[in-house]
Amino acid sequence: MEGGRLARQLAANKEAIITEYLHRTQLADDARERETAATVRIQASWRAHITRLLLAEWNGNALHVQRVYRGHVGRVLVSAARRERRIYWQRVYFSHCATSIQKWFRAYHSRRYKHNYYARKAYIAAVVGKSDSLRRELEQHLQAQVDEAIATQELKARSEVEALSAKLHHLVSTKTVAGIYNSPMHDGFLPTAFSIPVEQHLRNAIKPQLREDMRRSAKGKLMNTKPQLSLAPSEPYVSRDERRREHERASKLGFVAGNFNNSAKASGPFADAQLSIQAGLPYVDGNKLQLTRATNKSSWVSSKPFHTAVPSNKLLEGQ
Repeated sequence: MEGGRLARQLAANKEAIITEYLHRTQLADDARERETAATVRIQASWRAHITRLLLAEWNGNALHVQRVYRGHVGRVLVSAARRERRIYWQRVYFSHCATSIQKWFRAYHSRRYKHNYYARKAYIAAVVGKSDSLRRELEQHLQAQVDEAIATQELKARSEVEALSAKLHHLVSTKTVAGIYNSPMHDGFLPTAFSIPVEQHLRNAIKPQLREDMRRSAKGKLMNTKPQLSLAPSEPYVSRDERRREHERASKLGFVAGNFNNSAKASGPFADAQLSIQAGLPYVDGNKLQLTRATNKSSWVSSKPFHTAVPSNKLLEGQ
């Protein structure tokens, strides 16, 4: 019953079924390329995934093989390095032992067949003694040379100090004015040369010159000697005030009377005296003059450092 009814339904809907089949076949043909491409893409993705998994497995296996091989090679190299180091230290030790043995044997052979120990010891002692004596002689000679050089230098320095002191006798202190080397500003010390104050050097240097001057003065040579830089006066010395007073006395004599012509002139040592160039001018008191001038006080102090009369050097101690 069911089969007959299904057959009748199929017969009644035959056209519709054919039409639906053709429609679905056409849809399948239209989607064939898209479905094929999707299928290929799915297969390619799957194959790629499988390939990646396979490559990862192969890489892991390769890394394991390489790690094992590198470990083996490293152990072989370390074993060889240890063996070489052990052999090196063995050679060093045996070389040292051989060197010690050779040294002791050479020493024994030298003492036994080549050298006399006691004779060599005596020779060395003689050489040492001769060297010591020669060294002492050289030291004495060197000390003598040093002492001579020091004495020569000291003598030269003393000569320079004496010569310099003889030229600086004007710096000696007086009873009223202290010299630059005896200044009260030197609190606690004075400039010295060879442990002697410079002031004493100056006094000692001037003494021979004073004795020579006194000796020449006693013989009359110093008094008869004329100064070379002065000129002999042509007339007696007359001061300006005396000339002015003599001129005033002579001028007053001309005004005694109006018709009296006094021909009196100055006599005596002022007869031929010339009048001053300011004669006849009115007297001006210099204390009442208001004389001013522009001054620059900054120029009163020099910018250069202060230098003493004697240059500072090693000849003077305490500087």
